[in-house]
Amino acid sequence: MSINHLLEEKLFLMYGQITNEINVIQKSHKSLEDKRHLMKQLRQEHEKSLRHYNKLAVDFSKSFLEKYQLSDYVIEARVGSPTPYGNQPKGYLWSGISIEKDKSYSFQYSWVFQKELLEVTFCFGSGGSSSGNIDQEKKLEKENRMRVLERKFFEILSDENFRNIVELLIEREGFVLTTEWLNKTPHGSTNIDDFLKKLQEKTGAKSGITRFFSKEELLGKGFNLEERIYKYFELFRPIWTRLHNENLNEIKEIGIEETILDDSDVKIIINDIKSYIQQQGFAYPKNLIANFYLSLKSKPFVILAGISGTGKTKLVKLFAEAIGATEANKQFTLIPVRPDWSDPTDLIGYQDLSGVFRPGELTKVLVEASKRENRHKPYFICLDEMNLARVEHYFSDVLSLLETQQWKDGRIVTDTIVPKEMLHTSGNEERTADLFIPDNVFIVGTVNMDETTHPFSKKVLDRANTIEFNYINLQDFPEIETDEGTIEHGTASSPFLRSDYLQLMDAYAEHSELIKKTTEKLVRINQMLEEIHAHVGFRVRDAICFYMIYNQRFELMTEEQAFDLQLLQKVLPRIQGSSQSVKRLIIELMLFCTNQKGKMEELLNDASQLYDPWRRSGEETKALYPQSARKLAYMLRRLEEDGFTSFWLS
Repeated sequence: MSINHLLEEKLFLMYGQITNEINVIQKSHKSLEDKRHLMKQLRQEHEKSLRHYNKLAVDFSKSFLEKYQLSDYVIEARVGSPTPYGNQPKGYLWSGISIEKDKSYSFQYSWVFQKELLEVTFCFGSGGSSSGNIDQEKKLEKENRMRVLERKFFEILSDENFRNIVELLIEREGFVLTTEWLNKTPHGSTNIDDFLKKLQEKTGAKSGITRFFSKEELLGKGFNLEERIYKYFELFRPIWTRLHNENLNEIKEIGIEETILDDSDVKIIINDIKSYIQQQGFAYPKNLIANFYLSLKSKPFVILAGISGTGKTKLVKLFAEAIGATEANKQFTLIPVRPDWSDPTDLIGYQDLSGVFRPGELTKVLVEASKRENRHKPYFICLDEMNLARVEHYFSDVLSLLETQQWKDGRIVTDTIVPKEMLHTSGNEERTADLFIPDNVFIVGTVNMDETTHPFSKKVLDRANTIEFNYINLQDFPEIETDEGTIEHGTASSPFLRSDYLQLMDAYAEHSELIKKTTEKLVRINQMLEEIHAHVGFRVRDAICFYMIYNQRFELMTEEQAFDLQLLQKVLPRIQGSSQSVKRLIIELMLFCTNQKGKMEELLNDASQLYDPWRRSGEETKALYPQSARKLAYMLRRLEEDGFTSFWLS
């Protein structure tokens, strides 16, 4: 049966009439029961024509299945009118095939007639209600299976051969990339990377590769729709076959990789992490776990600073362990930094005289994390005592690469850190692509500041959140285990930590108000910092804005608490010196944080009235930004007493 038999003027007129009448019924103020009755009448009015067109659509789907011998794994079309689970008619005629038997949670090749156009599309299923009333657990399982299918699609398009197929459909056959099914007007993108990025941010039921035909084109003399549909499938078939052949096997082999993570889920996971760490006998200050999480989410490089014995390394290990990343499964790696490191070879590796590449500890982790079966898992690298050697010497290549992050095929990638040809000499023959820093790797450095260590340059500080551990309460005792029992560590996929934004434009449309509000504060602070040439640039502004956005989305702290931590971690580490200008800056920042006013000349002569209250407990809670104010008070006192101050003095 040919699909060309559907190309009649009256088919489009009928669906146009149905669409208009449905809109009138839905917008009316009638009762739900009355609306249902009117819908039933509308269906009955067009019953004969609907059955005729539906039969033509189903018959063509059957002939399509027979032609390509696909009946072993796909089903014939379910038509749009009337729906199989109710009496409500639809303003379109859906027909097609799908990779799995549940078309609503699968990948489809479909043709959808509407009142003014036809969509011929390779797309993800609607994920809607056409599966009937299924329980929530079953529905979640179906949705997760479709997420696996989507990720497989992303991976396929990272292969140049398969990507060329899509480019051919776009450039020669007039296809566009769409993120919405049943478009009111033919529109879409022709940029594959932008399309995949959008799907990654909000995964893409109803998204696909679509060719739009106008009613006039379809009804034109000599137009052969069936020939077009077969032609498109022949072109797309390698991708279709790859999706079908590997999808189910992958689900069985590695399980559901990444479940859908709502913003509300993040707070629950953070609380579970806190509980797990407490039950291991460790106590950390309020908001520290949330702060550590937001810092990693904003940038996958964090510095933990403070005196020895405060639990910096333990925090990294326990946080990783709480979400399933352990030394045993190689998702947590501790790398002790040696004082004699002077270049990247100890971390990245080197090529010996015989031409064999000897990978460093960092490269070994990157290779493991880059494997397809591991891409959904978070990997933690802890550089212990990272400033025993000069960070700018041995870590500069990694810092530079982190600045090359970009979206590609729905993932965040960097420039190459080790080319595949070099890796092959070390026995990694399975590598088919250059090695980069994948988006499921998170680097944390622990540092002490004493006579054995080196200070940080602004290049390093700009690229990290610096979390300090210098304020210790020795009366923080381990939690006594309750009758509820021990909390086992859970698991979290890499999207829990992976950045959602790389550039401010990625977040601006949705969070412009918060971005402007945060930037206004930073502009005021930058005017103070300019006096000692310590002002921040766009990189720091963007990182602070991302931190504030994540905090607002996940509802972890108040806006003031979050900005307080960013001021402490991104701005204050830049301040050091002995000049009058440094003292003026610290006083101005102190007044800003405490929301006070004072006479600058008097305070330059004697600033004790600003820092003395912070030597007594309880005073800090009166400040707008108490943690930054406390640090500034300490720095100001050191400047007056010793003639020099720095964020890093303990």
